[in-house]
Amino acid sequence: MCHHCIQHGGGGKWFLAAQNFAATLYRRRRKEAQKKAAKAEKKVGEVVGPHQKPPEYYMTEDGEFALSPGAQVDLDIMFSDLMREVLEATGKDVRKLPILKKKVNSFMANYHFGQVVTLEEAEEMVEITYPIGIMECICRRESRGMYNNDNAMTCLSLGVGIYKWERWPETFRGMTFLSVKEAKERLRHFDRRGNVHTLWTFYTPYIGGICNCEYPTCLGIRGRVDYDVNEILLKGEYCAMPIEERCIGCGECITFCQFGAMSLQVSRNKVNINMKKCFGCAQCAHHCRHEAIKMVERMTTPGLRDLW
Repeated sequence: MCHHCIQHGGGGKWFLAAQNFAATLYRRRRKEAQKKAAKAEKKVGEVVGPHQKPPEYYMTEDGEFALSPGAQVDLDIMFSDLMREVLEATGKDVRKLPILKKKVNSFMANYHFGQVVTLEEAEEMVEITYPIGIMECICRRESRGMYNNDNAMTCLSLGVGIYKWERWPETFRGMTFLSVKEAKERLRHFDRRGNVHTLWTFYTPYIGGICNCEYPTCLGIRGRVDYDVNEILLKGEYCAMPIEERCIGCGECITFCQFGAMSLQVSRNKVNINMKKCFGCAQCAHHCRHEAIKMVERMTTPGLRDLW
């Protein structure tokens, strides 16, 4: 199990346990916001000094990333801005790049990291959280310029994730609330298209959304695969393993792998899976017509239990 399972899941899948108190946090934060708004109304007409906006974040003495107390921060936007710094520094400023990667890793781990989940796990998550909404994918907007586009409506916002929509409606506009049944139907639709399901925290360990995206559009997948920012996206609980006697070497499953973990051995006419590269999204298994791929638990597979 990953360290989040130990710290936040009591030894089980942490992303199923975290949801149990995410809704409580959401209600508490909403009440706090309402109280602050009520206090602000009472001050109408009073003479107030100029507003001093605090910096969004600072670096601690040990180099860790920390948000400033009271700072109004949109985690999605900050994430994309930090990743843009890494992308711009790559190949240009090799001395600056390790510092930037450490900053992004620290931010992601403490506030807004992702983890790959299977369709079945994503369906379990929507069963135990409330409310559920679907909104535009920020990666599609940042990477593809897809604004006000129905094809960009691929992100499920869960529980505390709805809070960002309330706070920044101009950024996260166009949300549609879904029932559990409707959310599952959307997840299955995305799965048939080959999208990878990833959960995302909003102030770890509170889970606020499930992204359904693909490489290279997804900044999370791209940051981990292309730029080695490891804390941006953790591998899932499972790994794909081929069943060779069933494999006919058609190679169709390879087209669904977003992580470069699959190849075709032409001499044997069999698909090979590099399990150390596999993130456990199960897209290959779901799209194999011959059921020649099975998903095995990472924790019980020798050599993989510590590769997250």
